[in-house]
Amino acid sequence: MSKLNAYKKSLGFLTAAFTFAAVVTGCGSKSSSSGENSAVNASSLVSSEGQEVSAESLYNASVSFDDIFSDRDLDPSFDSVTAEIELSGSSVSISGSGASADGTTVTITENGVYRITGTLDDGQIIVNANGEKVQIILSGASITSKSSAPVCITDADKTFITLASGTENVLTDASSYTFADENTTEPDAAVFSADSLTFNGTGSLTINANYNDGIHCKDDVVVTGGNITINAANNGIKAKDYFAAAGGSVTVSSGNDGIKSTNSEDSSLGFIYIRNGSFNITADGDGFSAETVFYAEDGEYSIVSGGESSASSKSHADDFGGMQGGFGGKGGQEGFGGKGFGNGEMPEIPTNEDGSPAMPGEMQEGFGGRDGNYGGNSADVSDDTVSTKGIKAGTELVIAGGNITVDSADDAVHSNDTVTVSGGTLTLTAGDDGIHADSEVNISGNCMIDITRAYEGIEGAVINISGGNISLKSSDDGINASNGETQMGMGTFSDEVQLNISSGVLYVNADGDGLDSNGNMTISGGTVVVDGPTNSGNGALDSNGDIKVTGGLVVAAGASGMAECPGNSSTQNSVSATFDTTLTAGTTVALIGSDGSEIVCFTSAKTFSNIVVSSPDIRDGETYTFYTGGTFSENSSELHLSGGYKGDGSEAGSFTVSSVTSFVGQQSGIGGMGGGGMKGGRNGNFSRQPSEDENGSDRRRSNDSTV
Repeated sequence: MSKLNAYKKSLGFLTAAFTFAAVVTGCGSKSSSSGENSAVNASSLVSSEGQEVSAESLYNASVSFDDIFSDRDLDPSFDSVTAEIELSGSSVSISGSGASADGTTVTITENGVYRITGTLDDGQIIVNANGEKVQIILSGASITSKSSAPVCITDADKTFITLASGTENVLTDASSYTFADENTTEPDAAVFSADSLTFNGTGSLTINANYNDGIHCKDDVVVTGGNITINAANNGIKAKDYFAAAGGSVTVSSGNDGIKSTNSEDSSLGFIYIRNGSFNITADGDGFSAETVFYAEDGEYSIVSGGESSASSKSHADDFGGMQGGFGGKGGQEGFGGKGFGNGEMPEIPTNEDGSPAMPGEMQEGFGGRDGNYGGNSADVSDDTVSTKGIKAGTELVIAGGNITVDSADDAVHSNDTVTVSGGTLTLTAGDDGIHADSEVNISGNCMIDITRAYEGIEGAVINISGGNISLKSSDDGINASNGETQMGMGTFSDEVQLNISSGVLYVNADGDGLDSNGNMTISGGTVVVDGPTNSGNGALDSNGDIKVTGGLVVAAGASGMAECPGNSSTQNSVSATFDTTLTAGTTVALIGSDGSEIVCFTSAKTFSNIVVSSPDIRDGETYTFYTGGTFSENSSELHLSGGYKGDGSEAGSFTVSSVTSFVGQQSGIGGMGGGGMKGGRNGNFSRQPSEDENGSDRRRSNDSTV
């Protein structure tokens, strides 16, 4: 039979045509196909009838993905009906040709249009059409099978299931199937098809899948219209080659995945492409699961996976297998490793029988697991673990538009390779990461991303933010650039790990590190505001490499124990200021130039004792003063930034810029690493702690004393 090829993963590469022969038993007899495939038209992506189509990668934005849909996919109309099939409880009557009935089993064997009406108490519709195209019009049909699948397609080039306007249709299968051959495992869904399957029209269809899947197709599934509701014991829709939608409404409640594609043998297949449509998915497993590419161009999505984010027990802990601060301590406030070693006492390291160190806990990524803790907070992983992600892709996950709401027990948006978000509105609530890519996360354009709750907000080996409006709240790191390698002790630098922010608006409210990179961090533009951790085991900014700021506005407030700041490679001036006491949530901070210019007016969301500000308005040779507790004439924005400082705050401290990074107040020792021991003043003001740069000079010498 001829089949529709999918978009190839390699850019600019056209897939070759191929032939697919399916042999299915258990629904009825299957005739061999004798028809010849039409020639491939590689110059066109339009799927015309009887013609194979080759196409380029879904990720190649120059391709018109609409062309994956044939004219007949999009247009459910028909000129005439080949046969009228009327169901009457325990009997069937057929008027026309191309179909026959054996008791309550209807078999369609020829190309044509078949309209089905009425109710069948226990029966089945079989399509065995020798590689022909078949259109089934469900027009007020209710079909129940007490021993198998109510619709079983064993042989067709393509079957169109059209939902007639103004009608409600129901398909219900048995909770257990009876197979003619004990070696047969198919059909295994309420709607089973060996070949391409399209749903269109404007009517309604409810599929009650008590045995296994709601829809299982060993080829591709296309939805362009209709209101489809699926209640499935296992997967809602399972397509081997791909699932594509250009309209319609799909509601799924499933015991496993909501909608999935499974072809792992051909990298050009196994994808999910959605041009448009409405999707309401409640799944015990993944909401969407694509073996290769997931691409959303538009649409409305409401996804709940794994019993919501509240089903996750993952939580942040500033410890090292139960030892606060860890070995060498991210927190490192007191002594070596901070309080993690019981105020300096080394804990007993567990050993195996041979005396080698024992590693308690399942650690998914590197020493200490994905979250970097000894023993890890990540759940144990086994082959039997059910994936509970909102949207999952094996290679590329692309969101170019749409309104997407996800509440997932695991990651809300996940790719084993790359995530690209260039448009749309995403509201994500996750038990683990809001957005995760094993390789690269790219955020650009006018997208709106609101991560209302997550363990980590955005995670990837390389994270590039060049646009968008992002707001996130996390119980651990807000942005985490990590490749999963060992992060033992003070943290291992990974050259290939990067966090790059060049444009856009980013607000982070994190209980762990605000912005965290196990490699380098570069900020060259945009607006970045961090309400960071309240505990000194983390920092608002944290990099195992360089923090380089060359543009944009950065405001990062948090605890001071691990506070880090932009380094000497930066070209834009910054200041790191530490209070001698912790300031309460809601405290206002204004940074004002000697000429009265407002650099930053910020209102904290949480307690903090350190603030880092980088702005193009902080100029060499100029003097600036911090004020706390004042009022602003402009209301605070979602970024907690305001304007119109009224001059009624308390002067906290001043500095004069003579180097790219200025310091006011006592700074943590090398980012809080085993530092501390010195106390600040007692007047609520800043005090200065000298520190030498890598050349041995006092890099804080330009700072003025405080009052």
